[in-house]
Amino acid sequence: MMLALAYQDLPDIDAVTPLGTDDHACLAEIREVLARHGRLDRFGITLLHSHFPITDNEVLVELCDDQARSLTMTVQSKTVLESPNLKPTSWRLTDGEAMVSCITTCVSSNDKHGRKHVTFK
Repeated sequence: MMLALAYQDLPDIDAVTPLGTDDHACLAEIREVLARHGRLDRFGITLLHSHFPITDNEVLVELCDDQARSLTMTVQSKTVLESPNLKPTSWRLTDGEAMVSCITTCVSSNDKHGRKHVTFK
């Protein structure tokens, strides 16, 4: 899986047009599909954009600190995907494919306190 391809052609956040009324019909249809499949409380929508280049061997990882109530996204080597403590949280959908790749993954733990202490090398 080429993770960087999921980011490759995304516009920079400063070049992205904000949500507008011309987006409402599309979002309403997506909502109807999610409702029909009973997934309104499972999936949502995110604005596809980029802040910096991601290489073929990298993935974005969300790190949560419950006590500080902060969420940080860092670039990690895609070898972290082998960790049982990661859950994919964001996918980019493309023509002809159900999912092109995971775009972001989140550190997950049964021990909430432990989430903020996860490090990757």
